[in-house]
Amino acid sequence: MLNWSPEHNSAGTSAHIAEAISLLDDAEVPACVVLAWSGGTATAVELAARHPDRVRGLLLLAGPPTVGAEALLSRLGVPESLRRLLAGGGAASLRLTGDLLESVTAQLPVGDWSARLLQQAGLLPAGIDRATATAVLRNLVQHDWRTHAELALDWSSSVRDSLPRITCPVTLLAGRHDPFGTPLATAKQVGSLPQARVRLLDTSHFIPLEDPAAVREELDLLLRRVEAVECARLGVDPPPPPVRRLRLPAPPARRRTLHPPL
Repeated sequence: MLNWSPEHNSAGTSAHIAEAISLLDDAEVPACVVLAWSGGTATAVELAARHPDRVRGLLLLAGPPTVGAEALLSRLGVPESLRRLLAGGGAASLRLTGDLLESVTAQLPVGDWSARLLQQAGLLPAGIDRATATAVLRNLVQHDWRTHAELALDWSSSVRDSLPRITCPVTLLAGRHDPFGTPLATAKQVGSLPQARVRLLDTSHFIPLEDPAAVREELDLLLRRVEAVECARLGVDPPPPPVRRLRLPAPPARRRTLHPPL
């Protein structure tokens, strides 16, 4: 699984891809299905485009964090005059404002008060439960906003150059209420692929925490699609889909009346 890291990482996409290939080689895995969340989706797309023989399928969660710096600074309460000064360059400006965003988010306490604050700011959905909100906050306070900018720009490049070259089955799960990305635009971009499946969920950006059941369901479906493609490539019939066994209630036992012998 490709995901964002809370640690600062100056390595570029090529370095991340080389690390992924090295990991597959060390594990002696010739090919695999890649699950990527948030900023990791840009690396996953590049990995599949550059090494199609190593990637059999892609499950992309939430898409990349492509929202510009001004929108994020606004939701975090930074005054408008300062936002205009710092956020002149959209996503690229996060290279300059990353330290400011980290200083703001790092001060957020993990608790009910901060969860309500982020809900009012539109960063968390209103109906999120307490356990999920706490997990989201822990990710948010550790987020590396400088890497956020690099990943957003990498996605723009990937969509233009690499996404059209992907031929393996792809599934995108996007949150309708994602404050960090543009779910409809991402869905349109991925949906143009020949083997794409797109599903919009009533979540924000943190799909693995908010709707893990949907992630498991779509991963199972993607694995079956990948298996069907591989069987077609080899010229063999795919196995039949699993059939759930129906358990019918047992009929009530009849009571036998014993009659005395005549």
